[in-house]
Amino acid sequence: MKKIPALIPFLILLLIIAGCSENSDSPTSSQTQVFLFERNGLVDSIAGTCSAYIVRTIILDSIDTRDFSTVRFEMNSYTDGDLSNITLYYLKDTAVNIFSLSGTGAINNTTSITTPSPNIKGTLYLRLKLFASVCTGEYYHLKMKNLRIFGIK
Repeated sequence: MKKIPALIPFLILLLIIAGCSENSDSPTSSQTQVFLFERNGLVDSIAGTCSAYIVRTIILDSIDTRDFSTVRFEMNSYTDGDLSNITLYYLKDTAVNIFSLSGTGAINNTTSITTPSPNIKGTLYLRLKLFASVCTGEYYHLKMKNLRIFGIK
């Protein structure tokens, strides 16, 4: 019985050491992540009534994704327009979508998107579309802020 209190500090130390070991099961432990682009603060914001279908396109930057297998986008976005849409794309012969978020559920709940690399060196465009199906006479909003882009090898 006297040995149990003496073993408690030893067991706690053992748990701390075991918890600090590197986890080799992590999928990102062998991947290299490279920072490609960042726009802190407000990227863009739209406000309008339900009778307006407002579209705004933002030219982000020229980005080289050719050396990466996947690309990860981090952002904070919000809308109260149920038919709103956020699309990131580039131009080839036509517009090629990298990702598209539609509706309040997808826009308000998405903070990170990982997609296969588009393997381009070119300009990325961000399109914000604000629209709501219900007309209450109030203003609706769509905004995006703190956009970061990472390449993953």
